[in-house]
Amino acid sequence: MTRYTQLFSIIIILSIIVLSYSCSKQEDVTIDKIDNGELSFIPMEVGNYWIYQVNNVDENGNSTYVRTDSAYIATTKDINGIIYFEYRVPTINYTEYLRDSSSYLVDDKGEKLFYHKYDNDTLFNNKIMSSGLVFSHTHRVIHILGNSTECIAGSFPAIEARYTISLPFLNKEYVSHFYYSVNIGLIYREDAKDLAGNIKTYSLMRWGTK
Repeated sequence: MTRYTQLFSIIIILSIIVLSYSCSKQEDVTIDKIDNGELSFIPMEVGNYWIYQVNNVDENGNSTYVRTDSAYIATTKDINGIIYFEYRVPTINYTEYLRDSSSYLVDDKGEKLFYHKYDNDTLFNNKIMSSGLVFSHTHRVIHILGNSTECIAGSFPAIEARYTISLPFLNKEYVSHFYYSVNIGLIYREDAKDLAGNIKTYSLMRWGTK
């Protein structure tokens, strides 16, 4: 299999995974609203924003500036009788709907994306089957860090959500790292390596919360 054929196969497979997963998940309405006084690792109020510097890091550790990204809470939306916050990343035309619920960060498909209470907690474990064979295995595991995480804005205590996509038939595993700090949000992100061995990083530069 050539490099370009392999890349095309991966893109097709990941597209199927996203489509299948999005269509099959239903909103989990059993999760209660976050308790007063609970910690928030994605402060959600309309108008909150985050500014990131995006760099490309090659196999030799050389870092090159790519762009500046922004994310913000644009508005709220009622989905199936539940209020979600609309999280937008305008540079890549990306929107998702999130809410804080019983210490979980969840989306409008019922997916649990983050939880701050238990170390090594697996938030979701999804297997997509084809002809009886597993061709994708995805999960997100929480790691409560004992030290601070560095970003452009400073050094902050953080909790890592480590996201893994495994493609057994290609003998490939893609691991991304998301670091959240209390009352700030996502402070640092490191994407999985691409086929050239490059990694994109997102480092928080500044933020504003109400």
